[in-house]
Amino acid sequence: MSHLTYELSILAKAVPHRNLSLAAVHVGLSQPQLSRLIQKLEAELKVVLLDRSSRRKSGWTQVALDLSAAFHRGLGRLEAEVMSVTRQADIDELRVGTLEGLAPIAMSFADQFFHKMNIKRIELDVYEYRDLDSLFLSGQLDLIFTARIPSKQKFKYNIEVGYQQHDVVSQDKNYLVLSPFEWTQSGPADLEGFNQYLVSNSLQIRAKWLEDYGGTGTLPVDAKRGKGKGYYSVHLLGNDLLSMNLWEQIEEIARSF
Repeated sequence: MSHLTYELSILAKAVPHRNLSLAAVHVGLSQPQLSRLIQKLEAELKVVLLDRSSRRKSGWTQVALDLSAAFHRGLGRLEAEVMSVTRQADIDELRVGTLEGLAPIAMSFADQFFHKMNIKRIELDVYEYRDLDSLFLSGQLDLIFTARIPSKQKFKYNIEVGYQQHDVVSQDKNYLVLSPFEWTQSGPADLEGFNQYLVSNSLQIRAKWLEDYGGTGTLPVDAKRGKGKGYYSVHLLGNDLLSMNLWEQIEEIARSF
């Protein structure tokens, strides 16, 4: 597989662009050169990467998208491993991701990281479930706050830091208001009775829509630190490559709340 590293790297750069002609402009190859490179990958891997049907303009297949994602995950893991080797035990930067509804908890922890761990810089970003999971699993985030464990694997660093309830808002059936994750998980029974759907990755937009325009949707509310009776536990997960010393400091902060 190592002999295809270059070709896979080009594929990963190409697939964000919807067809071959657009991709060629952005990867620094002519369209014939890119076409030959794709054909080589298809022959070597025995897969179809381009949908060459007349209805579409050489659009990418799901296999191409999956291969690109796998390549990026590999780069993420490599970056994380290199950082784990070169970092000192006491780091001064953290990359943190959170669901929007858990932002208050994430901010309270970030404040403690600054004061008790001598952290100089924190990147604190809000993501929807799918992006939060994929970025964490690919090693691009050090810590995440989530109400759902990303996979069935057992994580080395995982503590419960809070709880959260969900509030069902049902004013009428004019609209069904969903997050992208909820939309992908919805079956025919969930959508029954609704003809129009608002799908947004912004919790603020979904809440404001329900307030101003009506509809039906589920909103996370009352995210609180500590342990209590709620519908969902809030977990703080750490990248497996974090040092044990760093994680012990984080656990101490969690216990202090």
